[in-house]
Amino acid sequence: MGLPLQVFLFGLLTVFIVLLVVVATGNAIIWFVNRYIGAPAQEPGKPGSGQLLSHSGRIAALTAAVSTVTRGRGRVTNIEKL
Repeated sequence: MGLPLQVFLFGLLTVFIVLLVVVATGNAIIWFVNRYIGAPAQEPGKPGSGQLLSHSGRIAALTAAVSTVTRGRGRVTNIEKL
């Protein structure tokens, strides 16, 4: 086996090992953050108060999109999450 081929294979192996270390480190960081830090707890408030605002905005956006696409002839009658 020639020297250029050995250098090439050694480089490929080195890159593969470095990428494995990077992926393993990233997964370990994600696991640690999810396990010990986590997301902040939601403050108890009025039930559905935050959802109403976001849903009304989404409904308005969908209605505007349907109106634009159908040139004012279409109408939204039902919205279901797939």
